[in-house]
Amino acid sequence: MNKDLNISFEFFPAKDEAGHENLWHSLEKLEQFSPKFVSVTFGAGGGERDKSDFLVKKISKKSNTPVAGHLTCVDMSKNEINSIALDWLNNGINKIVALRGDVRKKDSKYMPHKNGYENAADMVNGLKKLGNFHIAVAGYPEKHPDSENETKDLENLKNKVDQGADKIITQFFFNDEKFLKFRDKAISLGIKIPIIPGILPIDNFEKIKNFSKKCGTSIPIWVEEEFAGLENDNEVQKIVGASIACDLVKKLQLEGVNEFHFYTLNKYELSYAVCKRLIADKTKIKINQLKELNV
Repeated sequence: MNKDLNISFEFFPAKDEAGHENLWHSLEKLEQFSPKFVSVTFGAGGGERDKSDFLVKKISKKSNTPVAGHLTCVDMSKNEINSIALDWLNNGINKIVALRGDVRKKDSKYMPHKNGYENAADMVNGLKKLGNFHIAVAGYPEKHPDSENETKDLENLKNKVDQGADKIITQFFFNDEKFLKFRDKAISLGIKIPIIPGILPIDNFEKIKNFSKKCGTSIPIWVEEEFAGLENDNEVQKIVGASIACDLVKKLQLEGVNEFHFYTLNKYELSYAVCKRLIADKTKIKINQLKELNV
């Protein structure tokens, strides 16, 4: 995007042709901000995985933006994961987001595949031995929902880094202090790779509120108050959501953060609005600096 602000976007495979067209339109709209990369989530089950694989390869072939494919440990053997990773590498795709994956509904807790990678750290280790991959892993400013406590969660993150992870992309959050404390604690453990905050602009508060509960992400009272009374006004909710996301990014920029990963939910509008606003504000600053110099 520019030297002071680097961005990336996440997409997921669409369920039907109409959804795929909307996804591709969103990608094309957001590409004008020159993202460092876009990531594609990895669905559960063979059919969904095929959609993910198809989308990763399509973006790689038809877009100028580098693509990172997600891979998860859930329900997959090492051979299956390695086969997909090598196929991507043979197609010029070396960026991967390595994740443990969500627990299946029928299971009460995570169970590794009997022939699979034990967890994300184990996958990172295996993939690094397999080929020249650039691997991102997940970080959790408010700890992973399955972690016993914050200390255990950070130890797990450190293990992923020690196994060769190249960068960390965090779960979304709405409180800048949560991220900053997480970043500082990670650094205190000796983690030196980039920690990229995940940003989720709110387009429908009730849906995001329910989603946040599942992810273990807290919503500040002031955010709830911003959306109070807007239940039936989707357009205003989007305006408020974009404004909150933009303010969050600005606060983090003041703390030295210059890279952000947007969770688009396959919709370009809010991420687009936030990026446009940030560019406009940056331009105003430069113009004012020139005026002060009488240029």
